[in-house]
Amino acid sequence: MFAWSSLLYVFMLVVFLFGALSIFLVYFIILSIFGQGFDPVSLGSIGAYIVITLLFLFFTSGLNAALAKAFHSALSNEKTSLIKFYSYAIDKAPEMFAIMLTRDLVWLLLAGPGIAVYIYFLSPYQYMDAAIGIYVLAVTFIVHMLFTPAFLSAGTFGTDVYSSLRHALHFIVKRHVFFLVMFVIFAIVWLLSFIPFIQLVTLFFAYPVVYSAMIIMLEKEGGE
Repeated sequence: MFAWSSLLYVFMLVVFLFGALSIFLVYFIILSIFGQGFDPVSLGSIGAYIVITLLFLFFTSGLNAALAKAFHSALSNEKTSLIKFYSYAIDKAPEMFAIMLTRDLVWLLLAGPGIAVYIYFLSPYQYMDAAIGIYVLAVTFIVHMLFTPAFLSAGTFGTDVYSSLRHALHFIVKRHVFFLVMFVIFAIVWLLSFIPFIQLVTLFFAYPVVYSAMIIMLEKEGGE
């Protein structure tokens, strides 16, 4: 059941990727119809990049919700169909995208000033690049950890944006130590998914186990 859920995620991710490429192809065809050459750094092209990227992120955010829901169903030995997976992904995309934007805004507010100070004042100094790198990495880890329960809540239990963020805060306050350990394991598994061949074991076995463990932990703390 868990491997099937991961397979559905990969399949739909590829579908959405080809969908994004198809939109870009339409843009290229429109340029050809009007006799315009393709300039990768033109204002129109940059606008197309932004729109296509946002659309891709919007729909893939929904896939994360569908994956969480599918893993939760698999815990009850229920198999999720392709149609159900797709429908849930589309339905939950707005909430998941909103949570993602909130997370990225928080990241920007925390990491942005440090990056700006480095660029304008500290870049000439030795070891400052390593220091800012460590700082940004730490901020990224902490922010993603804090928002992961919100994604899990919205995806697994179908909560709205406000409820998901509230549940995440409540959960982190009560189980911060245990979840920190679990999230470190999750981060390691996530990184291993980028290594060829190892990623097959990670994606279809290790990732479902760790992801499901976080869902169970959230559910026991009143995630619904």
